This record gives sequence, structure tokens and C-alpha cells, in this order.
Amino acid sequence: WLSSQGLPGTEGSSYTLMRFGPARAFALGARGFASRPPAVLSIQSHVCYGAAGNSAAVFPMRRLGVEVWPVNTVQFSNHTQYAEGWEGLPTPTEQIGLLAKGIERIGALGRCSAILSGYLGTEEQGGAVLDVVRRVKAANPAALYCCDPVMGHPAKGCVVPEGVQRHHAEASAASADVLCPNVLELGVMTRSEPDTPQAVVRAARALLGAGSARLVLVKHLAHAGLSPDDSFEMLLVGHEEAWHIATPLLPFGRPPVGVGDLTSALFLVGLLQVDCTLPTAPAAGGVYHSSPHAMLPPPGPVPLFGLLQGRSPKAALEHTAGAYFEVMRATSEAEEYELQLVAAQDGLVDPPRSFEAIALDA
Repeated sequence: WLSSQGLPGTEGSSYTLMRFGPARAFALGARGFASRPPAVLSIQSHVCYGAAGNSAAVFPMRRLGVEVWPVNTVQFSNHTQYAEGWEGLPTPTEQIGLLAKGIERIGALGRCSAILSGYLGTEEQGGAVLDVVRRVKAANPAALYCCDPVMGHPAKGCVVPEGVQRHHAEASAASADVLCPNVLELGVMTRSEPDTPQAVVRAARALLGAGSARLVLVKHLAHAGLSPDDSFEMLLVGHEEAWHIATPLLPFGRPPVGVGDLTSALFLVGLLQVDCTLPTAPAAGGVYHSSPHAMLPPPGPVPLFGLLQGRSPKAALEHTAGAYFEVMRATSEAEEYELQLVAAQDGLVDPPRSFEAIALDA
């Protein structure tokens, strides 16, 4: 136990720090409860069985100390890759806005640190999501919008209607603070076919230059990677720098679904745990740096939490890779089709294996 008296932002407080491992430290009050953590409004699909959409994202974010308010765009029995099919229905479009309005009515919307959006069933749902984003940012201007523009898989092609593709290429690209496409989705959004890391960087920077996004995490490079037959690769792109990271591919009878939903959620948590401020426009020397104090705004209502967690975006990428690998390791060893999030939960917090992000010349 360590006293936090004298830490910036703790004047008049009686906080204590408790170490839960090399990556975790929480601010605890006199009654032993953690100080209010960042809150994420997570708008994506939900499955009753297995891990996809919110079912792949909510538990990891909560396990990492983030409050999550799930809004489901669809509710299915299981994900749609089962040969036996699935049951369930999309959420009525108007319900997405109604749920946000209800949170606003009780005075809680200003506590929202970020909105994470994923799978959309229709283009109209995309419009409803952006209405929620505007409502949240009116209540908390520091809130981030992280868009995972779910459209398909590099090996399977696009699986969403053209209207959803158009929504992401136009509205999502213009509105998000952080974009998390895979290489297929990046190509759809930029009307290109990037097939090398350098081409991916160029396409990602086209997104950065066309809208409000300040970071693009290409969460699965696939055929555009440096070693696609041996590694799962991600690329984090800012205005001036790009970071590449790779983890070994593991054996699966059927590759699990929901990996992109997991990695986007893990990365967003890392960004919320950075205590820093990002310029609204590119500075002379660029806005992407590896300094712990160079990137994204703190969660607003909880500066102490962000200060104690303090990860740089590069470190957030590295933690994402380590936590992802631990989930995949647990899933592969169990010979399961669904992501084994509960079995891997300790590794979500403190991954036993670390991976280094390397600056990519591009």
C-alpha cells in the first residue's frame, strides 16, 4: 500500500494505491472502493452464446477497470458463422437513441468517456449511432468516439449491406476520433486495395486527412502484413509515425470470431488510460509520439485514474497485442471455437507474454 497524498489532483483527498500487478494500479478511497473509472458506451452486436460484438468487448473492458454501458444493435442466439444458423432480431433503430436519451435524463451521460461502435445491422442504425455521439459530446466535449467499422473479414469479404459500407466510408470516417478497421475495411473506406504495410499506412493517412480521426488502428493486416503466414499483425498509424506489432499465429480447427471486437475494445481502454491532451489539428511536428503525454485527452471526470494508469498509445498497442495473444492461447489450448475470455481474464490485465511495437518507416 502506498499513500497518494501529494499527487497532482488529490489535494484534500485520502487516497491509497494498491498494486494488482505490473500493469495495474487503482486509486482507492477511504472505504476501499476504486475512484470512478472511465465509462464507455458500447454500441454493437450481442450474442447470447459465445463471444462477438459486445459479448467479446464488454467483459474485457470491465476486467480492465472500465465501466461499460452496452447498447446492442442486434441480439442473436450465436454469431452468424455457425453452419446451423442463428436466431434473433436487430434492435429497432429508434431504441438506440432512446437508451442514450434515458441515460441523459438521469444526468449520467456527461460521465461517458468514450463511445465505441461496432457492427451495424442497417445504414439507419449508423445515423442513430452518430446522433448518440453528438449527444454524448454535447454532455462531455472530451469524450472520444472510437469506431470499429465492422464490414467483413479479409479472407471472407464484405458481409454488410452497401448502405452500411457507404455510411462507414463517409460518415464514420468524417466523425470518429479513432478508427479501427481491418485491412479489408480500410480498403472499403478509402476505395483502395492496400497490399503492403506501406500501402496500408498511406490509406490510413488518407483517412486521417479526410476527417476528424487522429489515430487509425488497422487491427488485422492479413495479406498486407510482413509475415501473414506466421503472424497476426496490427498497425497503428498517426499523422507522422506508424507502429507495427506482430504475434505468432496459433493453430485452430476453426478460427474464432470476435477477435476484431476484442482488439478494438482493448485498444480503446489503453487510450482512456492515457493522461494527456491531443491537439485538435496536426501540430508542426506531428501529433503522434511515443511519449506518455502526447496523444489523447484524459477521460475528464477521472483524471487521477488516467494519471495512475498512464500508457502511451504505443504501450496501449503493445498491451492490446499481449492480451489478445493470451486470449488466443487459452482458446487454442482449449480447442474451442469461441474466444475463452473468462479463462484468459488474468492475462487480459497482465499478459504473461509481451510484444514490442516497432516504428515503421513509411
